[in-house]
Amino acid sequence: MRSRNESLFGKIIDFVNEYFEDYGRSPSTREIEQGIGASRPTIQRYLKTMQEQGEIEYDGHRGIITKYMRELMDTNRVQMGNSIPCGPLTEVTDAELEHIRLPMALTGSGDFFLLRASGESMISAGIDSGDLVLIRKQETAREGQIVAFLYNSDCTTLKRYHRVSNNEVHLIPENDSMKPIILKGEQLNALKIQGVATMVMKDLD
Repeated sequence: MRSRNESLFGKIIDFVNEYFEDYGRSPSTREIEQGIGASRPTIQRYLKTMQEQGEIEYDGHRGIITKYMRELMDTNRVQMGNSIPCGPLTEVTDAELEHIRLPMALTGSGDFFLLRASGESMISAGIDSGDLVLIRKQETAREGQIVAFLYNSDCTTLKRYHRVSNNEVHLIPENDSMKPIILKGEQLNALKIQGVATMVMKDLD
């Protein structure tokens, strides 16, 4: 290869990593060209060199995988936001959202978000106020699963799901001192399943 510009190696890697974080795929050589200002033949030469040296995986086209990307592929990007009330249906409050990554081996596959439990209604299920609850996004749930519910587009709660009939659903607390939330008839049209709880994360202090 002709004389190497070591900083260009770093620019290419940084651009590919940032592009993957933003779009979930590797960029094309045209997109790298537009992003860092180097010519496409130069970028292709540098990618080929990095592939030969084992620094990246590269199939000669769009398929660029850096070591950083490979690590991210083994994780789930999880949105972490609002608290979720473990009590009555409570109005949703806006929160500044952030994202963290959790190992795929821990979460399994799927699209997830983390919510902080607030209240005491799920304590017998091991969910205490302040715990982080991992929710797999889905719009359906099986009988008995612990579910994040949205009601009337602006109220939310975490409860165990119990369908009595096609016309009646109970949102069951895991606290003997609290009563179920009972929804019937047209009320069910306002009820939406946001996801199913799969894991609880606790502080041990």
